[in-house]
Amino acid sequence: MVSDRSSTFIFVYTNMSMRLLWLKSYRFRAFSLGNWSLRNWASFGMLAIAGGILSPPILAQEKAPEAPTQEPQAAATAVPAEQQQADKKADKADKAEKQEEKKPDKAPAKKQVRVVPLSGEYVDLPGAGGLNPMDLVLGGGLGKPKGFYKLCDYLDELSHEELVTHVVLDLSSSSLSMNPAQLDEFSRHLEHLRGHGKKLIAWLESAGNVQLSIASGCDEILMADLGGIDMPSSSMETMFYRDAMNLLGIQASVTRAGDFKGAVEPYVNSVMSKHLKEHYLAMLDSINNAQVSRIAKGRGLSVGAVRELQKQRILLPAEALANRLVDRLVPYGSLQKTVMDSLGEGYEWTTPKAKPKKELSIFELMGQAMAPPKGAMKIKDDSIAVVHLSGAIEDGKQANASAIVSGPTVKLIEELTADEKVKGVVVRINSPGGSATASEAIRQALEACAKKKPLVFSMGEVAASGGYWVTCIGEPIFAEQGTITGSIGVFSMKLSAGALARRLGVHVESVTLDPVAGMNSLDHAWSEEEIDLMQKSVGTIYDKFLQIASASRSIPVDTLKSLAGGRVWSGEQAKSHRLVDQIGGLDDAIGMVAKNAKIDKFKVIHRPEASGGLDLGSLLGGREEDTDIFGLSEAASTASNAVANSGLLGSLESKLTAILQVQGFRGDSIRLLLRSIDWSGKQATKVWVLMGQELKIVP
Repeated sequence: MVSDRSSTFIFVYTNMSMRLLWLKSYRFRAFSLGNWSLRNWASFGMLAIAGGILSPPILAQEKAPEAPTQEPQAAATAVPAEQQQADKKADKADKAEKQEEKKPDKAPAKKQVRVVPLSGEYVDLPGAGGLNPMDLVLGGGLGKPKGFYKLCDYLDELSHEELVTHVVLDLSSSSLSMNPAQLDEFSRHLEHLRGHGKKLIAWLESAGNVQLSIASGCDEILMADLGGIDMPSSSMETMFYRDAMNLLGIQASVTRAGDFKGAVEPYVNSVMSKHLKEHYLAMLDSINNAQVSRIAKGRGLSVGAVRELQKQRILLPAEALANRLVDRLVPYGSLQKTVMDSLGEGYEWTTPKAKPKKELSIFELMGQAMAPPKGAMKIKDDSIAVVHLSGAIEDGKQANASAIVSGPTVKLIEELTADEKVKGVVVRINSPGGSATASEAIRQALEACAKKKPLVFSMGEVAASGGYWVTCIGEPIFAEQGTITGSIGVFSMKLSAGALARRLGVHVESVTLDPVAGMNSLDHAWSEEEIDLMQKSVGTIYDKFLQIASASRSIPVDTLKSLAGGRVWSGEQAKSHRLVDQIGGLDDAIGMVAKNAKIDKFKVIHRPEASGGLDLGSLLGGREEDTDIFGLSEAASTASNAVANSGLLGSLESKLTAILQVQGFRGDSIRLLLRSIDWSGKQATKVWVLMGQELKIVP
C-alpha cells in the first residue's frame, strides 16, 4: 500500500525523447500493487532506468493560480454608443486603406504541371502488420504497401486544384503493377480527371502492358528514344503439384460435386486436362479483349490493329511511333525539359507533397507498446462503409490481416448494421473462397445488414467460390471485365503422407473398432467407402450453394448447373451469364448505395481498419496463449502448429508459398489448404467452397 502523502514516477513523451517526472502528491489515493506481475515490474523498471539515465528528473511543482486582474472603471462621461461605433468603423477604414497602399502588387500565380510517379504494386487496402522487433535491431524499414484507392482519391483531388492544368504520369518504373480489375477502374479515374479540363501526359521508357494501358488514357504519350514496348496478349499461369507430391510421398484423396474438376486438378493431375485448358482459353480471350479495347479506344485505333501488334509483341520506339501507340520520341532523361519547353513560360513543375518520414526513438516505440490497443474510430458523420473482404475465408474468432476470419468479420458487419451514421455498405471482395461454414456465417450477416440499409457488392481481382457465396443475398453486384468470379463448386480433400513416413523408416499401425474410424490417419488414403461418406457432405453443401445462387440471381437451378460445377468466368462472361449485374468498380457501387440511401453529402470509410503497433509480448516474452506467433486464425492454429513442428512439412508450406508469391501468385488457396492439414487425425474433415487452383493472369 502507498500512503496518502506519497510520490510516484510518470513518463512524459516528447517528440524525440521520454522524460521521467517525479511528482509530489499531497492527497494521493492509496492503491494496491498486488496484481502486478514480475514481468510488469521488469518492463516498468527497464523504462524507468533508461529514462533516468538519459534525462534528469524534472520537478513538477504546483503553481498557485494568479488572482484575476480588476478591469478599470468606465469613465464618468460616456460617449453615445452610436458615435462610438461610427468612430470605430472610420478608424478601420483608414487602417485598411493604408495597408492596401503599402502592399506591393502580387505577381499572378503560375499554372502548375503536376508530375505523378507510379511504381510498385498497388493493393486495394494495404494492411499494416505489427512492427517486427527485429527491424529495430537489424535496421529494417517500416514501409507499407501502396493503396490503390488512395492513388485514385489523389487523382480525384487533383481534378479540383485550379492551378494544376497538366498532370504528367511518370510510368518509367518497371516495377509498376496493377491487376486487370484495377486497370479497368483506374482508366475511369483518368477519364474523370480529363473531364475536369486537365491535360494528361504519359512518360514511357521500357513499357509493358500495364504502363501502356494507363498511358492510353492520357492526351499525349511521350517515349524515351532508348525505350521500347513489350505488349504480349494476356496469359494465364497455374501450378500443378502432383509430381512434387509423388516425390515427397504425399497423396491427395479428393471428393467433389459437379461435372467440372478444375479446382482439384493441380493436386491429382500432373498436367492440365484438355477441357480445362479450353475453358481457360475462353476466359482469357474475354480478359484480353478488355485490354485491347482499352488501348484501342485511348489511341484511336481499331481493335484488330492492336491485336496484330500484340502478336508482334516487341516494338522499338520508331515502330511504336509509326503504329500510333505513342505521340513523340524524345531524348532519354528529358521528361521535365520536354514538357516545360512545350508549354513555355507561366508554368511551374510541381510534385506531390510527401509527408515527412517520422523517425521514432526507442522510447517512443516503447511508449506505443505500453499503450492499450486502439479501438475503431467512432463514426461522426453520415458515411458509406466499404467492407473489404480480402484473402481466404476461414473459421475462427481471432482476426488475421491475411485472411477473412468469420468471427471478427461477422462482428464488424453487425456493428456497421447497428450504426445509424452508416447509411449504406459496399462489400469489396478479393477472395478465392475458403470454408463453407465461414462463408455462410458472413453471408447471413450481410443479408441481415441489407434488410436495414442499402448494400451493394463490388468484385475486385477475384471473387470466386466462397467469395461468390457471400454475395448470394439478392443485392446488386458490380464486377470489372478482368474480374475472375464464379467457381460455384464444392470439394473436400485430404493429404496423406504414408509413403513419406515409409521412406523415413516409419510404419504407422492403426487399431480401430470400425474401418472408417481411421479415415483421417496420417498414413491413410481414403477408401471407396470413405469417399462415399464424404460425398454426402460435399453434395449437401453443393445443393445449398446452387439454391442460394439460384434465388439470388433468379436463375433456375438446372440452368445454373451448366455455369457451376467449379467453372470460373471473367467479369464480362459473368455478366452475360447473369451471375453479376453490371460492369463497374468501387466508385460505381458507392454511387448506387448513395442513390439508394438518398444522401448527397457523406464520407467514405474503409473497414476493417489497418491494425499496427508493436506487440510488447513479442519483445518481453509473452505467454504462448497470449501471442499467436504464426498469425493464424483460431481454427487453423492447431493444424498449423503441427505442420510447423513437423520440420519437413513446415518447410514445404513456407517454401511453396514463397515460390508462389515470387512468381506473382496470390497464394491464398494453397496457404489455406496447407494450414488446414490435420496431421494429428483428430479434426473433422473440411469441406471447401474454394477456387483451389492458383491462377495468375498476366495482363
